[in-house]
Amino acid sequence: MDRFKEKIVFLTGAATGIGEATAKRMASEGASLYLVDVAKNELGETAEACRQFGGEIVDRICDVAKEEDVSSSIAETISLFGKIDIVANIAGIQLWHHTSDHPVSDFERTLAVNLTGTFLVCREAIPHLLKTQGSIVNVSSTTALAGIPYSAAYAASKAGVLALTKSLAVEYAKKGLQVNCINPGGIKTAMTKMPPIEDIDMDLLLRQNPLSPFVEPGAVAGLIAYLASDEGRHINGEHVRIDGAALA
Repeated sequence: MDRFKEKIVFLTGAATGIGEATAKRMASEGASLYLVDVAKNELGETAEACRQFGGEIVDRICDVAKEEDVSSSIAETISLFGKIDIVANIAGIQLWHHTSDHPVSDFERTLAVNLTGTFLVCREAIPHLLKTQGSIVNVSSTTALAGIPYSAAYAASKAGVLALTKSLAVEYAKKGLQVNCINPGGIKTAMTKMPPIEDIDMDLLLRQNPLSPFVEPGAVAGLIAYLASDEGRHINGEHVRIDGAALA
């Protein structure tokens, strides 16, 4: 299947988890990719795996919370490839605290990466995506739809990503831009590990667990690929849960 042949994909959070799986999925379907993350070694491993599929792959260190990093990365993508067809905003962090003890610095850092980072990538990429009638897929979370304990900053940031997605879809749909987000839950990534804090109420923590087993990041990668492909073109301004019926 070559759904992304001759397509240029800008993908954040490519080093591990959902970002790694999505990079490999799109590369396997013919895409050329500009991959960014802050984890140098893991990013290089993802890029090398993607090169095995034959497309042109560029990997760069980029902190999406830094405006200058995002601006230069988008500019280099255009310089190297001449266009951007798809943006996948997957970079994210989750820090755990009892809210009454939550440091402002961790709250601000979480929003900076998860929400401001998504906004910056979208802002810089939109002028180029309008030229290609392109697509943005943002990664939100089930925490944007139902409360989660001990991770207020993460939930707030992901709810912001959901609202940002819908706002962009409304603003640019008539100009040919497609913007969607997904809300994963119950995915086998580093974020599903037990929170490193004390006095946890397990009943609260497990209230969003899937009714089926946790799945590998590749399942999410498949959904992202579908939304970004021509097959999913008429889906716009939507958020799609992939959570094993946790919030059904």
